[in-house]
Amino acid sequence: MKKYFAFLLILFCIISIDAQKDSIQYPDVKAGSDYGKISSDKIPEFPGGHAAFMKQIINNFNTSRLARQNISKARAIAVFDIDKEGNMINLRMESYDHEAVKTEFLSALNKIKTKWVPGEQNGEKVKMRMRQPLQFNLD
Repeated sequence: MKKYFAFLLILFCIISIDAQKDSIQYPDVKAGSDYGKISSDKIPEFPGGHAAFMKQIINNFNTSRLARQNISKARAIAVFDIDKEGNMINLRMESYDHEAVKTEFLSALNKIKTKWVPGEQNGEKVKMRMRQPLQFNLD
């Protein structure tokens, strides 16, 4: 139990550090738009901030299947959109080290039902793309 708890603390620290420096947002760009001219007034915000979002991912992430497959280290990057109503939609993986990590990361994200505060551009709510890295070490 102590080893598992230590893992959670390590996982939380690793994820928090990587996620805060690597998370980026992209406005929803329509075909034919000039991406360089788009500037966002307000990016989507998770209630309680990024730390609260990471806590939900960690609480939903089940490492037992990965441990059974002897996966002790992994990296993955998920991409999803925050729609105009604050829902996380279009969850998919940009990259991942193992299929099991992909499955577990997507499962953890899909379990999060908390609505985000949507992003805004020129005072109007807009759909924006988010990128969330994950890195963990079971050693």
